[in-house]
Amino acid sequence: MSLNNKIQHLFLNSNPWFSAVTDYSLQLAIYLSQQGCILYCSEVGSTAMDQKCKEHNIPFANVPIHNQNLFNFFISFIFLHRQLIKYKKSLKYIWVFEGREHSLCALSKILFPFLWRNKILIRVRGQAQGISSNLFSKILYNKITNKIIFAADCVKNRVKFDIPKDKMMIQYYSKDFVQNILSSQKKCEEIFIDTDFPPIKSDNLLYLVIGRFDKVKGHDYLIDAFLQADLNNKEGNKIKSQLVFLGYNANLSAEMLYDKYFERFGDGKCIKNKYYLKSDKLNKELFIVSEKIPNIDIIISMVHFGIIPSLDSEVICRVGVEFLQCGTPVISSNAGALPEVFSDFKELIFPVGDTKLLQHRLESSSKLFLDKEDYFEKRKKAKKIGVEKYSLKNYDNLFEFVNRN
Repeated sequence: MSLNNKIQHLFLNSNPWFSAVTDYSLQLAIYLSQQGCILYCSEVGSTAMDQKCKEHNIPFANVPIHNQNLFNFFISFIFLHRQLIKYKKSLKYIWVFEGREHSLCALSKILFPFLWRNKILIRVRGQAQGISSNLFSKILYNKITNKIIFAADCVKNRVKFDIPKDKMMIQYYSKDFVQNILSSQKKCEEIFIDTDFPPIKSDNLLYLVIGRFDKVKGHDYLIDAFLQADLNNKEGNKIKSQLVFLGYNANLSAEMLYDKYFERFGDGKCIKNKYYLKSDKLNKELFIVSEKIPNIDIIISMVHFGIIPSLDSEVICRVGVEFLQCGTPVISSNAGALPEVFSDFKELIFPVGDTKLLQHRLESSSKLFLDKEDYFEKRKKAKKIGVEKYSLKNYDNLFEFVNRN
């Protein structure tokens, strides 16, 4: 680890997976690196944060924060205090994203308060779990922590005790997405997921879901609603429609979904990590991909609607932000912070787990798709909201907040 400048920001993130919270921390680091030097600290592992920091010229340190056995706790504790001592004149902001490093810093402040003089401990909270009202939590958040940033209003509302208003703020996940395709006269585009499958074509009515294959993500009832939806044109003929799932296997696998719905579609093919189902009778196709796809921003911009049918969580909504920034309207459940992020698209939101209302949203979206002028206005609105509300410039108020007495 080599630092040419004195660090002002120390980021501690013990999450061992590249989760929504980890991505949130990365976007904050990218923004803040324009304001001052950052040292990002986490374990090397499936987060690949060392590589992601390297891509953005953010110094990185491998610290065993997550697996908190006694030895690793001691190593992390020593590391933290080395940074506090080494950069005692320049280091001002310590950002923590998980409970482990939050407790680590709290213990340090209690034992060595002189090392924390003029330091600001900032807890960024993007977890769906609530915080119970007990003495430890109240002391940790109201006495030891200087500032608290909640990823959404619903996250703040899950705190079971009062926090002074001047100590907290809501800061939604923001990101700069490069893709900017907005033309009312787009030529037909097509992408081949595999050469043995038909292409995904923008001439068809296209829906896209991005996220891990997990029961909580609502894949099952979305497929049920998709199969049941009457997606017809004005003449009553069935529109060619395609539903695409992109993700990775978690508590549910792409293969399990393929096996479960093969009979209902009637035909299909499978190649390693890629699955295709079709119903000629319904004029519908389903693509299920459980591997990383290059240039995903092109697919996001190409499809007509994103869908987020999640049953729970979704307090950061990073996929939703990416859809909006590409000008792609989103049909979403009302889980977590989704109604907050899509507050300008209430007509596309449906209650969690409600197959019938989801079916109705799909049918409404098909009518919108057929009205090219109205649909293009919807895309422009999505793009405008994505840029104005959820690009990195929306972190501009962070400095004013964290330095406010």
